[in-house]
Amino acid sequence: MSLNIYIGNYLLFGFCVFISIIIAGYLYLLRVKKAYKTAFYTASLTIYPLLAYNFVHNDGINGPTFYVFLLIHLIILSIVKSKYYLFWTVLNVVFFTVLYYIGLYHENWIPLNYGNNEEIFTDQSLTYTACIIGISLVAASLKRFYEVQKNRVKRQKLELIKLNRSLKQTSDKKDRIITIISHDLKNPLQSIIQTLELINSGDLTEEEAKFLREELLKTTNRTYQMMENILEWSSFEIKNVAGREKKMQVKALFEDTVEILKVISKQKRIQLQVNYLENPMVYIETDRLLLIFRNLVQNAIKFTPTGGLVTVNINSSEEQLVLEISDNGIGISPDRLKNIFEQDIKSTYGTDQEKGTGMGLHLCFQSAHKLNGQLNVKSTEGVGSSFKLVIPTGINKPSLV
Repeated sequence: MSLNIYIGNYLLFGFCVFISIIIAGYLYLLRVKKAYKTAFYTASLTIYPLLAYNFVHNDGINGPTFYVFLLIHLIILSIVKSKYYLFWTVLNVVFFTVLYYIGLYHENWIPLNYGNNEEIFTDQSLTYTACIIGISLVAASLKRFYEVQKNRVKRQKLELIKLNRSLKQTSDKKDRIITIISHDLKNPLQSIIQTLELINSGDLTEEEAKFLREELLKTTNRTYQMMENILEWSSFEIKNVAGREKKMQVKALFEDTVEILKVISKQKRIQLQVNYLENPMVYIETDRLLLIFRNLVQNAIKFTPTGGLVTVNINSSEEQLVLEISDNGIGISPDRLKNIFEQDIKSTYGTDQEKGTGMGLHLCFQSAHKLNGQLNVKSTEGVGSSFKLVIPTGINKPSLV
């Protein structure tokens, strides 16, 4: 504007003031009214007539108006959707071609405002510099916007990967919990069914039937309590709730479960011996310890033939609980023994064709590690197996009051 005053072009100066007022109106629509579309389309549709006016009153071809055409076109393309590129490109070319034709073949229509070459050089240089700065700012803004969007997509991708990983972990955890529930409850329920079938057979004396009904009630109550404990633990597992430790003696913890396991072993005519060489106090996740205990003893019963022996020795040493389950069952083949604790879901069958999933030992191994313990196995095919669990009692934890 100061240049137009300097060269005495007061009409163009007034036009610049008018343009400034229009730009202020656009800013008002953008910043105050938040009318982005209205501001954009109003500016886009009025800018070319304003450029045409500036072309005519700023020395036509000799003026710097054509530099602004490139800047305006770049700004518009950086805002509009790609499907509108053709329209705005054609509009720009049409205006440029018409104005250039007028400036070239109808010079008499264009008033001369420059007094000398110095004014032409100054106006052209300033306008070109301003356009170059504008183009650079637009390009920088586009690049910045691209980087922001790229980083946002990258963050969203990472969040999606984390979410998928979390969902997979939750799904795997639910699968394991379903396996645990079916594995731990199936044998007690089968025992209850067999007892009911024996009672209903009519081959028992009244005294025998009465005794079995009493035992059945005890077994059912214990199984129900075990089911409640498993379901409660499963709920906490899914929600990733930590700190489920309880302080109690091992014998009190195992007592109900041992009674259920004795009923199961008795129906298979297997002798189950539980020897409390020590009865240590523990402060650990008792639900997880019970999971290991149930699975190991049930497995021993499953793979021990009728008339066999399953021995459970419970001991302690240097603030560690030592649990050893031995049987004189069918044993484990050397090939199977190498990968005994790996997650290998496939059907397995006991000595009475009891069907299993093969997941029990994998769950025991994982749970032992979560209790900061170790689970080892020794087995000879045709002779029997021995599983040994060693875990810290946790009784002297600093957090324990």
